[in-house]
Order: sequence, then structure tokens, then C-alpha cells
Amino acid sequence: MPAQGQSQRGFSLIEFMVAMTLGLILIAGAVSVYLATKRSYTEVEQVASLAENSRFALQVLNDSLRHAGFFGGAHPRDIEPDASLGAVTGDCTGDASFLNVASYLRAIAPTTAVAFGCVTDALPAAGGMPREVLVVKQVLPRPLYDRDPDDASAAVDGVISFPAALNAQETYIIANSERGLLLDGADTAPDVRPGNAFALAAAWPYRLQVYYIRNLPTPTLSRRVLSWDTTAGAMAMTTEDLVPGVESLRFRFGVDANNNGEVDRFMNVAQMTSAPAMWDSVEAVEVSMLLRAPAEDPSYQDQKTYNVGGVTVAPGGNWRRQLLQTNVSLRNPKLMIRGGL
Repeated sequence: MPAQGQSQRGFSLIEFMVAMTLGLILIAGAVSVYLATKRSYTEVEQVASLAENSRFALQVLNDSLRHAGFFGGAHPRDIEPDASLGAVTGDCTGDASFLNVASYLRAIAPTTAVAFGCVTDALPAAGGMPREVLVVKQVLPRPLYDRDPDDASAAVDGVISFPAALNAQETYIIANSERGLLLDGADTAPDVRPGNAFALAAAWPYRLQVYYIRNLPTPTLSRRVLSWDTTAGAMAMTTEDLVPGVESLRFRFGVDANNNGEVDRFMNVAQMTSAPAMWDSVEAVEVSMLLRAPAEDPSYQDQKTYNVGGVTVAPGGNWRRQLLQTNVSLRNPKLMIRGGL
């Protein structure tokens, strides 16, 4: 304690101002570190989200395209619709209809929200940004048989029931190596015992998928798919949203012009549309896709240009983006072409 009568002395103005200055420097440093950390976290989060969405988008498209034209051993031209097959709600039109199995791969570049008659909410091309629509038809690799194919002693009664009976909420292609039948699972399947037209045939779940960019507040890679609509209680074309943030989608098709089993050149949608017979010669598909992050980042300015399947775009803005490109070999069409079928 100070001696009695000794005056107590506080901080001088200069000392106070120095202390304030040092304090502000420390606070400014802490704020700067926080903002830098936040920017870094935002960037890492957006890049990670882009990478995850990119992987999923490519996985879905690759899986569909690799199975394009696969109908369980039957040639697409040899598959006919069953006489009792009912209409599908929201079915596509023309070559894209679920009935036209032979047209297993088609694409267009719509100028409006409508594409193939079954898509009504597509985001059309704008500002030079290509946005195309792709139709893929195939069967799922989940066949049903008359009996266990690995059990030679199993009873054969001609009824497809292994490992389960036909599902009334599915559409199937009943196929052997000679012919196929497009059939509603609720209808009676043909006898598949030897000696009949569909001898040793299996039932494969049939899928029609239409990929496009859906016009939502965040443009989204979506697809219209042939599946059971629980509300309608019937087979219908239903919508599945797959990947948000897809701004551009473009396809080029590897064509085998001389039927030797090798791609000779790649053609875009406009070229394929002007030469529709070339669809039967497609052996590969080049997929180009431009994705953006889930949210804008005010601290980032996109000044890049992107080559989306041969089209250069410069969208700008405060979005982080990633350009994807992959080539998918169509194994089943290639086998048919090489076999002269």
C-alpha cells in the first residue's frame, strides 16, 4: 500500500492510447485469422461438395450408358410389346417412347422446357450454355428365371418364379437369344419351357431413363424414369432429382461408320439429328458437364472459360465450378455391330 499522504497515480493518456493501440492490433490480428480461416473453410467445403456431386453424377451416367442397349440377350429389333401392355402415364413420344425398345439411345438439344414429350421442366440452352437431353433404354441386371440356373435338378414348370415371381409393379422384357417380349408384370408371362417360343427365357426389369437439367432455383441434373407411381397405382414416368448445381450438359457420340467395331468420329446432337440412321452405329458417348458449388462465395470471382463438349462458355459470377468430361464405351452396341447384327 502507498504511504499515507502519497498520491495515487493512474495511467497517463499516452499510456492508455498505447494500450488501446496494442489491443486493437491484437483484435485485428484475431479477426484477420478468423476471416482467413472462414474463407479457407468455405473454399474447402465447396470444393469437397463439388467433388462429391461430380463423382455421383458421373457414376449414375456411366452406369446407365454402359448398359444402354442391353436387353438380356435379345437384339433390340427382336423385342415386341405384349398385346395386353397398358399405356404408361407421361410416356415419351416418338423414338423415346417406352414401346420403342430398338431406339435405346437418343438425344436432343431442346430450345424450350419440353423435350421428348415426357419432360416439361427442362432448362433450355441460354447464354451459349449447352443443355441437352439424353434417353437411355436398358434392362436391369436382376433377371428372374423358371428355376435356379445353377441347379440342374430343379423342377421346370415354365413359370418364371426364381428367385421371385414377377412383380405387378414392374415392366419386364422376357428374353432369350432369339426374341423378346415387353410385358407388364401384372400380366401372364409366356411359357418358358423348351419347345416354346420363349424357351429358357429370363425376365429382366425394363428401364427407360431420360436425363436432363431441370429448371429449379438451383439447376439440377434430373431424370424421368419408368417406374411404379404409388399415387397413380400404375407404371408411369416419374421424376428423380440427382445432382444439384449442374449448369451445362452436352453429349457427343462416337460413331462406327464402317461397322468394324471401332469409333471413326464423334458427332454432336445436331449432326446425329440430321443423320438419324447413325444412332445404330454409336459405340461410345462423350459426356461433358459443368457443375457449380451449392452457394456463391462473395470473395471469389470466376474468371475462367470452360470447354463443354466443344462449346466454350464463360459463365462468370461468384460461383466455384468444376468441368467434368468422360468417355463411356457402349459394350452392348459394340458387340452387336462387331457381330454384324
